[in-house]
Amino acid sequence: MANSTVQFDLTNPQHVAMRKLMADIYARHVEAHSQGLPLMALRYLGMAQGLEKVALYVLADHTLTQLCFELTCSLHGMDSIARIEVAA
Repeated sequence: MANSTVQFDLTNPQHVAMRKLMADIYARHVEAHSQGLPLMALRYLGMAQGLEKVALYVLADHTLTQLCFELTCSLHGMDSIARIEVAA
């Protein structure tokens, strides 16, 4: 997968706040998987999807929307890998 060229604008308070939320969701999602709690991990995926919608529809910030989308894709990928490992 190609690296994103979209970056947080750290002079924008909304970007700083969203970055913190995204990092928290990512860390909690990984922790849920490490503890064998796939339903909890799924909740964090849902939170990431919610942030994406807030960025798009409430903040109308396409940069944040792209960053949240990339977080959602990353978490979804981890969930897919976890399902494959459980099935094996």
